[in-house]
Amino acid sequence: MVDKTLNVAMRVWEDLSRTEEERREYEIRLKQILDEQSKKQDRELLEQEMEEMKEQREEMKMEKEELKAENEEIKAEKDKTKKQKEKAEKQKEEAEIKRNEAERKRLEAESGLKESAKQTALKMLEQGISRTPILQVTGLTSEQLELIQQEASK
Repeated sequence: MVDKTLNVAMRVWEDLSRTEEERREYEIRLKQILDEQSKKQDRELLEQEMEEMKEQREEMKMEKEELKAENEEIKAEKDKTKKQKEKAEKQKEEAEIKRNEAERKRLEAESGLKESAKQTALKMLEQGISRTPILQVTGLTSEQLELIQQEASK
């Protein structure tokens, strides 16, 4: 029927003309239909929630993988920095060793020069050369020459 008012009136007339038994059966059937619709809606809502949870798990999994990758990058950078620091420390130690070796060689050379100056002064003294030329040639101080003369006379 096209007329809504007439359609509603027909339904009301049908409801009024039913027996008590027919009404009860109708209400039972209506309740079954409504229960089925409710279960269907509940199932759809549950499926929708499950899908949302699945999406959230996937997002969390991706975020976890991203964090893991970031942590690996940080660890790699930390290792790189540690290696650079170790390399710098090693270079510092090597430089210190070279400085110490250079200082040792300088001291040895200085000692050798002093010994050479001493030997030259002794030879010059043995040849009877006066103090002034000996001091000028060897670069010794008067006190040093005096000590050399004392050692030579012993």
